[in-house]
Amino acid sequence: MFSIILRNISLLAYLFIVSYFFSNWSKTVKKHSKFYKITWTALIFLVVIASTLSSIYFTHSNLPYINLLLSVILIYSVAMLHSVPYLDSVVWTITLISMNLICEVLSLYLTKMIISTGSASYDNPTFAIVSISFTTLIELVGIVIIKFSIVKGNDSKLSTSLTSTLFLISIPVLSIIILFSLLMRHDHSGSNQVSEAAITSSVIILNVCVIFLYKITIEHQKQQYDISLNKKNIETEHRILNEMKKNRSNVLKLKHDLKNQYLTILGLIENEELNEAIDYIKGSFDILEPPTKTYASDGVLNYLLNEKLAEAEKNQISVDNQIFISKNIKINNDVLAIVIGNVIDNAMQASMRIEPENRKVNIVIKQFNNDLLVEVSNNFNPEEVSTRTHRKEEGLGMKNIDGLLQQIGGIYRHWTEEGKYFVTVVVFNVYQKK
Repeated sequence: MFSIILRNISLLAYLFIVSYFFSNWSKTVKKHSKFYKITWTALIFLVVIASTLSSIYFTHSNLPYINLLLSVILIYSVAMLHSVPYLDSVVWTITLISMNLICEVLSLYLTKMIISTGSASYDNPTFAIVSISFTTLIELVGIVIIKFSIVKGNDSKLSTSLTSTLFLISIPVLSIIILFSLLMRHDHSGSNQVSEAAITSSVIILNVCVIFLYKITIEHQKQQYDISLNKKNIETEHRILNEMKKNRSNVLKLKHDLKNQYLTILGLIENEELNEAIDYIKGSFDILEPPTKTYASDGVLNYLLNEKLAEAEKNQISVDNQIFISKNIKINNDVLAIVIGNVIDNAMQASMRIEPENRKVNIVIKQFNNDLLVEVSNNFNPEEVSTRTHRKEEGLGMKNIDGLLQQIGGIYRHWTEEGKYFVTVVVFNVYQKK
């Protein structure tokens, strides 16, 4: 019973340490605090139940393997609970497992220095308590150091690529195998102490290098994201400037044409050709129509929609749009350029790969309190579900959307149904009052 209680306390302490480590990522957890508390309570309950049952139904020799499996599930679950990106969760799960084993090896050496060799067994309550205390203390110190030196500045929430993930976890996986083998050995003879210490030191150095390499990788991803974001902003501003120049040119042209039209009307009236003058005035109304349609009160969004819908018409794509947003609110330009622009672009590009008669896109942009809902659906070629799977992860536009949503807070979902591709994006606190 004592060993079961001690094991449960150890796992719960580790649970809170891991949760503290991942707390940097959880900017949007506060919006769903009730769900978070329920999930957290359920996770604690499941950890205790799983630990207790495994201690009862599995032999002592199998418990280390069960502990390793529970630790993997525990770390990954906590990472998901704190909204850590999937691939980053894999990297940190493997790295923290490796770190945990390093702490256990170090605590084992320290405990053996304090307690006599004859009592150096986990069956000895004193040895077990001291060893687990050392493990928890060393792990807490290590977590705090990594959190404030590596993770603290990681507020971009950008995820590593699949290639980087496989490269980063290779050393921690090898470290887990080596350290787990050391811990599973029952005989630690004096002749092996030096070699084991050398192996442990090498593993520690390699894992520290991996952690710093992760930091460099994320910083590089952030630089790429910032460059892409700035490029999108510049392109948007350039288009707006061109539209302003175009509008000014239209005004000058209208002024010139109106002068000539007034002279023509005056001539028709003087010649008492009233019917011709009336017809001419009616015909001249065409040049007074605005060059763009009004879809939204936000000027940048209106221009963006006009450009996209004009491009859709040019490519024989039928577009149905529903825009419902407040007149007194201005949408963040990053959301316009990256989220709305990329989602509509993806829908139109997918439509252009099918027959013209089937090209149809539906766009819905709605305001819910202080959040923005964007729903886009389009017909597509069902074969692309398998032939273009890599684009879901490797497409630069998708990475930009994921990066922005994770940074400012948002939800992104996509699915297929009956030959249609659906995308739903909800961006939290996206509006800026004018």
